[in-house]
Amino acid sequence: MNERAAKAGVWGYLLLTLASFVLSLYFLLFSRHDGSLTFVLIAVWLGYLVYSLFRSLADLLGPQRRTANFTRMLDRWQDAFGKRSSALALLTFMTLIVGAVKIIVPILIMQL
Repeated sequence: MNERAAKAGVWGYLLLTLASFVLSLYFLLFSRHDGSLTFVLIAVWLGYLVYSLFRSLADLLGPQRRTANFTRMLDRWQDAFGKRSSALALLTFMTLIVGAVKIIVPILIMQL
């Protein structure tokens, strides 16, 4: 029942990770680095994002374990809250928070 919502959550996670990747790549290539620490941290963060993107794409093309995990999570939340809308709202909120953190981290690194 929650497969479609879980798939949307996985796509949202992928798109927010991609946005963070593009922002980090921009910072790495076109921003002025005051020190080597900033350069190293943004490069490490970029490496993590590449890993996360490959995992997300492989999951969407392959066995879809992340979609199954999101579906089970939504089912558990629906049982706990008693309403499907509450479970979907929590999934949306959590996906947006994770995406916001992924976008804020490169900005904070550039402030070092």
